[in-house]
Amino acid sequence: MAVEAHHLHLFYPEVLVNRGIGKAPKILPAILGDQKEGLCMPISGTSQLMSPFNNLAVATAAANGRKRKREDISFSGEGISVLLQNQIVDLDHLVAQHTQRMGAELAERRKRYALQLVGAVEFGLRKRVKAKDDEIERAKKLNWDLEERIRTLIVENQIWRELAQTNEATANVLRANLEQLLAAQAGDLDEKAQGCDGASAADDAESCFFGENDDGKAAMVGGSPAWTCRSCGQREPTVLLLPCRHLCVCVACGPAVDFCPICNCNKSGTVNVNLS
Repeated sequence: MAVEAHHLHLFYPEVLVNRGIGKAPKILPAILGDQKEGLCMPISGTSQLMSPFNNLAVATAAANGRKRKREDISFSGEGISVLLQNQIVDLDHLVAQHTQRMGAELAERRKRYALQLVGAVEFGLRKRVKAKDDEIERAKKLNWDLEERIRTLIVENQIWRELAQTNEATANVLRANLEQLLAAQAGDLDEKAQGCDGASAADDAESCFFGENDDGKAAMVGGSPAWTCRSCGQREPTVLLLPCRHLCVCVACGPAVDFCPICNCNKSGTVNVNLS
């Protein structure tokens, strides 16, 4: 024989609505019925008094065909209050545990967020510092390039100054040589004029011509080293050798000679002189 087990509530709605402990003695007779027997009021649809805490035991015993002695259970206002107090304590304990766990989790999240914030700020600062360092390095490199350019310009300026001084000295020497050549040429012309004027009118044309040829030969012999090229001996010297500054070779022999024919100084450069 199978017995249908019903799901029973431990408390009636009146107990759940009225949670005041002081009202428990007034409600208990309606809830518990006879306290000596430990039974509840019969449930609608049944004709047998049943203990709400022994439904499962009774159903199991009936199913197995065995009878068990029911344990007497008594309820009082003090038991209800203790039960409610225990439930409240358990609830408070659960709330406290949940609060503690939430607090720990919030603290962990706050710590993690703070670490992330510090890391982001540190990354931004490191990036800005690196950008500033790169800018400083670029400025240093630009400054170094400018200093090198200034040093190069100073050296070039010194070279051009020395070259200008050398050219000026060369021009002065050329001017002096030209003045000497012009003076020598003027002196030769004067000597020739004086020789022609001082000749006797009684001399015949042959002796006069012979004397004039002798003067010309003397002029050529005396002026040959000064008015002919020291290298080929044929053309007029128009090239000034450097650094000795001797005007002693012609245009054709200037590039060919490696040293001065007069002082045997090594040639470092030449300057063409226009005597016309």
